[in-house]
Amino acid sequence: MHKPLAHNSDLMDVLNQNVRKTVEETGIDYYHFTENEQRGLGFGERFSNSVQDVFNKGYTSVICLGNDTPLLTAQLINAAAIALNKGKAVKGKSFDGGLYLIGLQKDNFDVAAFKALPWQSSLLAIAFHDFIAAQNRELKVLQPLADIDTQEDLENFLAGKDARNRLIRLLISTLLHKLNIYKLYTHQTVSISLKQHLNKGSPVAA
Repeated sequence: MHKPLAHNSDLMDVLNQNVRKTVEETGIDYYHFTENEQRGLGFGERFSNSVQDVFNKGYTSVICLGNDTPLLTAQLINAAAIALNKGKAVKGKSFDGGLYLIGLQKDNFDVAAFKALPWQSSLLAIAFHDFIAAQNRELKVLQPLADIDTQEDLENFLAGKDARNRLIRLLISTLLHKLNIYKLYTHQTVSISLKQHLNKGSPVAA
């Protein structure tokens, strides 16, 4: 919620749909942790608890994804899964210094150290690298990708040659759906106003 675009519900719907469809293409088991499933006070604590919850289900490795990297592909997720199967850790770095993908092994998941990483900062990618190096585990580094945090990021993405057709279709579809609902609502409101006398002192009646 610290990101400026987090309050744009239309865009967030599109980004959430996009990452879920991408994950489903891989055939890998996945869990979606919304605010309802997350536990803890700060971002680091909620993230750490979510990872631990997955490990507690019996999985030996986990891939963590956000919803703000529209160029994420099933191929990149599968590459991360292959690296995890070889005992490695994985990171996918964002251009702003953050991470769009994290791959972890259960056997050396240090909850306290993971929670203490500089989340939501440009230092995260470097700190995660050091976190893995301290465990003497090999790290697979995926290609860097741009994420969308601001209106400028969104405009640059949609104007660029890398904009994916599926994301644009999802965005247009969502906006048209919202527009149709709005038209239906306003049409119903006008019909009522023509047939009934509204109480001018009551905004609820309008």
